[in-house]
Amino acid sequence: MNCKIIQDLLPLYHDGVCSEESRGLVEEHLAGCEICRQVLADMDAPLPSAEGKKTEEDVSAVQRIAGEWRRGKWKSWRKGAAAAALACALLAGLLVLATQWMILDVDPAKIQVTDLRQLSDGRLIFNIYIDDNRSAHSILWEFGEDGDLWYVVRRTLLPESLRDSGDLAHDVSLSFPIVNEYARDSGVDAEIVRIWFGKGEDRVLLWKEGMEVPAASPEDEARYGFDQESAEYWSTRRS
Repeated sequence: MNCKIIQDLLPLYHDGVCSEESRGLVEEHLAGCEICRQVLADMDAPLPSAEGKKTEEDVSAVQRIAGEWRRGKWKSWRKGAAAAALACALLAGLLVLATQWMILDVDPAKIQVTDLRQLSDGRLIFNIYIDDNRSAHSILWEFGEDGDLWYVVRRTLLPESLRDSGDLAHDVSLSFPIVNEYARDSGVDAEIVRIWFGKGEDRVLLWKEGMEVPAASPEDEARYGFDQESAEYWSTRRS
């Protein structure tokens, strides 16, 4: 690094207000530069006294130089502090944008849905697994006028965290009365007859009306209990 840049940093280095990175650069340069070492040493030298021989012009010149040096020092410090604050604000903004606002659909090819079964009260249970070890941000329900329900798994551009291995797969239960209520709230007055993961050409069919679904295990029945609303719904729907 050339002497001009180092000498611009010397006032901050001399007063101990420069960053650790700048301090390292200055000290590395000083180790091999006699000129810059002398400039630094001169900052500690007392102002010359003429002991009765100084003229008013000499005093004025010394005071003017000292004032300019002090102003330059604080100007450099303020510029450095402003630049650091701006960089921190920019980094924080980009981090928020990437982890909170830039939300994208997860590729259905990365989603594995297995072990579909049905409780005695009609609720569906299935296991969902996202195979890239990155956390999901949210799951949206989207509805079609022909009775389609699409599960759309979404995540931010930069996931908030990586999940522990024990949290990679989990069961999800689905109650049709609740799903149909959400559909009506979305302006779709149609019974759900097909359930998909994802949308478009890569969507994966989970369930459709008339599909044979294995019965849930006694352990599932004990875990999820019995939902009277779901049972009444299926009793009416099947009749």
